[in-house]
Amino acid sequence: MTIEADNAKEEIKEIIEKCIRCGFCRELCPVLKVMRTEQYSPRGRVIVLDNNYVDKIIYDCTLCKACEEKCPKDLKLCEAFIKARKILVEQKKDVVENKEMIENLDKVGNVFGEEE
Repeated sequence: MTIEADNAKEEIKEIIEKCIRCGFCRELCPVLKVMRTEQYSPRGRVIVLDNNYVDKIIYDCTLCKACEEKCPKDLKLCEAFIKARKILVEQKKDVVENKEMIENLDKVGNVFGEEE
């Protein structure tokens, strides 16, 4: 693992170690409303990251920051999720859709791959 990935893991840890697992973050999460499974909730993602496991489930977050609105500890969870995504990209474990968007940006200048 690179120095950047190690630093990102430390920064993630600094954010999530303050989480008290209260579940208030779940209330407004649009992904949880659809998926209806704890692992898709912000708290579920925090637990996954706290177990030092960075997984593609991190990409299921919309980064809407609704979880941050309700957090009594004012944690910047989306910041932790973004850092986890960077680790996955570095490890070449990002999702196919991300790769396609990047290729489309390079080819035609937009994420949809549509010519003007």
